[in-house]
Amino acid sequence: MPMYTDVLGRVRNINLRPSKPLLPLFEAVVNSFDAIESAGETHGRIEIIVNRDSASLLLKADRTAPDITGFEIKDNGIGFTDDSLISFQTSDTTSKVKRGGKGVGRFLWLVAFDKVEIESHYVDAAQMKYRRFSFVPKGDGVENLESSSSEKRECSTDVRLIGFKDRYAKTCPKKPETLAAYIVEHFLSYFFRKNCPSIILRDNGSDEILNLNDFFEQEMAANSKLDLYKIKSQDFLMRHVKLYSSHANDHYIHFCAYDRVVKSEKITGRLPGLIKRLQGEDGRTFVYASYVESAVLDACVTSERSDFNIAEDLHELLPEEVVWSEIKKASIDQSGAFLKAFTEPVTKKIKERLESFVETEAPMYRPIMNHIAENVVICDPEIKNDDLDLKMYEAYQSLQLKAKADGKSLMKDIESDTDFEDYENKLKEYFDLVTALNSSDLARYVCHRRAVLDFLYKQLTIKDSGKYRTEDRIHDIIFPRGSTSAEVEFDKHNLWLIDEKLAYHKFLASDKQLRTMKPLKSHSKKEPDIIVFDKACAFSPSKEMTFPTITIIEFKRPMRDDYTKDDNPFNQVVEYIEAIKAGKARTTDGRQIPFQQGIHFFCYIVCDIAASLEKQAKFFGLDKTADGQGFFGYQKNYDAYFEVISYSKMIADAKMRNAVLFDKLNLPTSIS
Repeated sequence: MPMYTDVLGRVRNINLRPSKPLLPLFEAVVNSFDAIESAGETHGRIEIIVNRDSASLLLKADRTAPDITGFEIKDNGIGFTDDSLISFQTSDTTSKVKRGGKGVGRFLWLVAFDKVEIESHYVDAAQMKYRRFSFVPKGDGVENLESSSSEKRECSTDVRLIGFKDRYAKTCPKKPETLAAYIVEHFLSYFFRKNCPSIILRDNGSDEILNLNDFFEQEMAANSKLDLYKIKSQDFLMRHVKLYSSHANDHYIHFCAYDRVVKSEKITGRLPGLIKRLQGEDGRTFVYASYVESAVLDACVTSERSDFNIAEDLHELLPEEVVWSEIKKASIDQSGAFLKAFTEPVTKKIKERLESFVETEAPMYRPIMNHIAENVVICDPEIKNDDLDLKMYEAYQSLQLKAKADGKSLMKDIESDTDFEDYENKLKEYFDLVTALNSSDLARYVCHRRAVLDFLYKQLTIKDSGKYRTEDRIHDIIFPRGSTSAEVEFDKHNLWLIDEKLAYHKFLASDKQLRTMKPLKSHSKKEPDIIVFDKACAFSPSKEMTFPTITIIEFKRPMRDDYTKDDNPFNQVVEYIEAIKAGKARTTDGRQIPFQQGIHFFCYIVCDIAASLEKQAKFFGLDKTADGQGFFGYQKNYDAYFEVISYSKMIADAKMRNAVLFDKLNLPTSIS
């Protein structure tokens, strides 16, 4: 019994990605190339007609190109002979295997289109014949087959792809010139042949006609170069092309099989200096494309011609096998060598841009530039600072991972029998890297301090509404509200703005009720803005005493001026002190101990100096500082030192303390 083909089942088993909407058209065009070659026609003609939905044109307010509904491909090849029909009705036929045919291309038509209509005039027994039929996704696929004699004098075939399915139509290029570019690029090897047919693209929506041969000559033939290279003894041929057309936006390497593009690899951003468009010798800008051919690729192309059956990485059992990672790398290297003359000027500009950025905006990268410069691939000399900083930071993180891996490797080496001199060299390289990273981290922290000062200054300026920001915003900058030192890492808070010593503490809580704090046993629900329990250090009288000083920090809204005898920060802080003294302290392991007498309090009130605050400070017995920017004094009854710091003084003093660090990194010291 003969074997029948279930066309609908075959179509369902074919994977055609929406990103490849033109593949069915390409299959029809390659059939025309084959038909002309089979006929031995030296004046071959192919006409590609773009059919559009004329009704949709009336609905488009912007008069853009109407939707594409299908394509028609006409040629003067050998025609649809009896042998052609038998081959057409045979799934996975081998009739074109020598030309790279897989026998499944026509099924792609029914994946993307509702149906296909075919008409053909051909020679049979020295007589002209006519044949027509429909190709549909049911049964054996062939419907309404008709044959008769023909009055035509020339062989021809007309293939109509009808009913472009939405998922493919919406991703299909619409402009005629863009379609022309894709067709020429896909069949580039055919266009380079001496007997390439005359190919016309006709758009029935605009009546525009494009000669693809002329397009090829103008855009590609005059701007191409051939290179031969080897990968593990296998020959590869690359044709470099400079595309001056405007449709191309990215640089690609196209991998071909049997003169047709199968897989494309975008290389934009993967070569130094490879920006979006390069400048040619004549001053015009171009996009680069290359086309790779090899017997290896011909042998491994998939049946859908959308990929290659090539292993991604080297297999241990087949060390001589050419794998995809090697093909890709070698091809990118070839492209880089060809493009060097065009990318070097860009690379120079990018280097200057990088150096300027590090010198003026990002000095934290200066210590590690020798280690990361090659890994920072920039595609635009005009790259924005934020985008450049992101790329630099990614390279910095990669360097940190490398240092960690190198350190582990060295630890393993020292346990084995290694060459001492070689190990010593590796050790030196490792510590040079670690030193550079440490210097970078220190510089990064200094830059962080400068940014915090700048940000804090802006937060203290008046808002568009005419009001000043609440103290909460300033509070969060210095230390996040509702947090403790167990939750906030050392380098994530900014207590140094008030006093550098506050960075070294035993326990710290921000906007937490006193009764919730581990070092205290207290039932008070009062919430000081920030309370700091300092380390006992050397002058701790016993191991049981967990801290000798407690620091309380209270923030007030910028520009507030309504303090009274009952409502002022001094009374608030005193209430905190009394609540703490009334409770009990506990050790780090949870043991309760009496609150130690002699513990001193350091109390900071951060606010703007207003008349009502100045009045309450004097009532509280505080003295004005020499610069007039605050108050200070010791309250013996509470064992507490009080200091009132204005926001302006806090920023100015912090800037002064850090000025020498900013100067070392060439950072501006003025706040603006």
